Parts: sequence; structure tokens; C-alpha cells
Amino acid sequence: MGLFGRKVEIPGPSGASAIGICSFDVRRDGEHPRLVPVIAYYPASPTSAPREPALDEPLRDALSELTKVPRLLLRPGESFAVRDAAPAPGRYPVVVFNHGLGSFQKQSASLLQELASHGYVALSVGHPSESLVVQHADGTLVRWRRDLPAWRAVEAGLKDLEGSVREAAPLIERCRRARAPSELRDAMTALAALPGYAPLPEVMGRWADDTRAVIGALATLDVRPLAGLLDPGAVGVFGHSLGGMVSGLLAMSEARVRAGINFDGAQLPVENVPYALAAPFCFVYADATTVGATTVVNEGMNDALAQAGPKGSCGVCVVGAAHLNFTDMNNRASMARALGPIDRAAMARTLRALTVGFFDHHLKGRPLTGLGPSPTLRPTFAPSGVAA
Repeated sequence: MGLFGRKVEIPGPSGASAIGICSFDVRRDGEHPRLVPVIAYYPASPTSAPREPALDEPLRDALSELTKVPRLLLRPGESFAVRDAAPAPGRYPVVVFNHGLGSFQKQSASLLQELASHGYVALSVGHPSESLVVQHADGTLVRWRRDLPAWRAVEAGLKDLEGSVREAAPLIERCRRARAPSELRDAMTALAALPGYAPLPEVMGRWADDTRAVIGALATLDVRPLAGLLDPGAVGVFGHSLGGMVSGLLAMSEARVRAGINFDGAQLPVENVPYALAAPFCFVYADATTVGATTVVNEGMNDALAQAGPKGSCGVCVVGAAHLNFTDMNNRASMARALGPIDRAAMARTLRALTVGFFDHHLKGRPLTGLGPSPTLRPTFAPSGVAA
């Protein structure tokens, strides 16, 4: 059975490596110090030990409260990762993931496991009080705070989803028509003034600082399964929605980032950060989304940045995908109404191929694959040297 009822057939990881999982905290210093929780998926030696549940108990509790789905229907399921498995020998590039606003660290676990199976250490960053729930290394749980401005904006938008989409649609269209970063920044600034978007730049900055702390700790990280496994000179960032915006922000402002991907997030500007990419970056878009009488098209909305970005930057639309297809909601039967018409197994294969292909090229020096035109991919701005 699937996590939410009827099973959805989704392919398992396609790489050669077995997968381990571990958790740890990184201390973030500075004006607002805190512990940043991290879940790591890494290449592991083969083992017959039991696999980690896809949904742990604290996450099941939080999801049940948020969605009003009875906890018994939120099945733990099984992942492909083994807790604290012995690592496979070697030194691996690191890719750092941020989830969407109101979501959780395991929201895209199948993609993180795919990357680990292909020889990456994939780190998923949690944000105390803003992630749905995080668990620190000592077992302490921190749930989301509904009184925070970003959470209030999300809940207000969900109450009038069609109104929120109708308000944003003409500004997103203005972003799509932008032909230079300065023009795009003006359009995104107008979008960020809407009530549903206004709290986000501040959250982006806070999450970027959490992620910088994690990247800064890579060279000296003393976590048993990961000791000697990480290559701090080969770091990529990626994320979904708000997490994708955070990745774009880091690609503009963090010198240690060598490549990044944004899954369907509007690249809002952040004060005092130059609005220009400093690392190769790919914007991956959902197809057109219709809510009531309003259709919004995200495709190409950040391309003015990609076109002015470093060599290898790109934009691509996943044909038939909706916003939540980029998460593991894609794998769950009960989410069908919130997903696009794309076949869900095809979505999983497409997303994994383009993510692995992009990072393989920029972090491992391999030919670029996974981004060529196909029945499920429509390039909006293609880099040179694309192979299907």
C-alpha cells in the first residue's frame, strides 16, 4: 500500500550505490544563533538491515494535524535508506536541499535517495519553527509556529486560493516577458508586494543563513557515517518552491556553491543581494496551472536571470506537471487532484534524470544529460552542449 492508500508505482533509485541515512545538527552562529537540523542520504555499503520508514512518527503526527487526515491513514511506508549504514568508500560531491514553505525535510526523499544512489551526499536542511516539524540530534522536536507571518500568509492564501492566483497571474506574466535581470527584478519586486509573497524574502534570507552554516561545516563535519565522505569543493544547492528561491539566492551570494536548481519557485529579490547568478543554475518549471477561472503560467518566469547567468545555466518546463509533482506528493494516490496530468512514474524519472544530469555535469565534469527536449521536457532556455 502507498503512504496515503492505494499504491502508486514509482521507480526505485536507479544508481549503483546502496543508500544510508543519518541525522545531525549544525550550529549557526551570528546575530540569531540556532541549531540547524540536517538529514543526510549518502552512498552506503550493501546491507540487509531494515530500511528507514518513509514517514517517521513525529512527521506522521504533524501531517495528521495539518491535513486533518487520520494518523492511521498516514502509513509509515518504507524508504530505500538504512539508518547509519556503513558508507561506501570514496569522497563524494555534496548537494544541499531546501523544502517548500510549510513542508518538511523528507518532502522529496525519493529524489534525495536517487542522488545518493548516483554517488552524492544529499543533505536536507530543516528550519526550526518554520518546517512542519524538525527533530534535533538529542531528540528534541520543534513544530511549526502558525503565528509566524509566512505561515499566516500561506493559510490566508489557501482560504482564497483562486483569489491569490488571480492576483499573482498578471505579475508572473510580466516576469515571463522580462528580457534582462533588472527588468525581472522590478517585476518580482511587484510580485513580492502581494500579501501572500510579502513575508517570503525575509524567510529566504533566514533559510539561506541556515544553509550557509551547513555548507560552512562540511570541511570539519564530525559525524560518524559521513567522516571523510564529503567533498566541500563540490557543492550544489537545490530546492522546491521557497526552497528553490533559497537555492537561487545562494547561487547569487555564496561563493562555495558551484551549481544550483530551483523547482518552480519565483526568484524573488532579497535586499542587499545582487540580482545576478554567480554559479550555473537551472530553473525547472511546472506547466500551466488552472484554479477556477484563472490560469497561471510559471514557465520561463525566471529565464531573464538564466540567460544572463554563467555558462551552463538553463530553464526547462516539465510538460503536464503541477507545483506539487516536484515533491513526493507525486507518489501518493490521494494527492491526484493537486497534481498535473503527467504520468507520475514518468514525472519521477524525468525529475531524477535532469537533476542527476545537471549536477553530474557541473560537479563531476561529465557530459550534460537529462535536459534535452522530450515528451516530458520543453526547454525554455537551453544551455550549450545539451544531450538528450
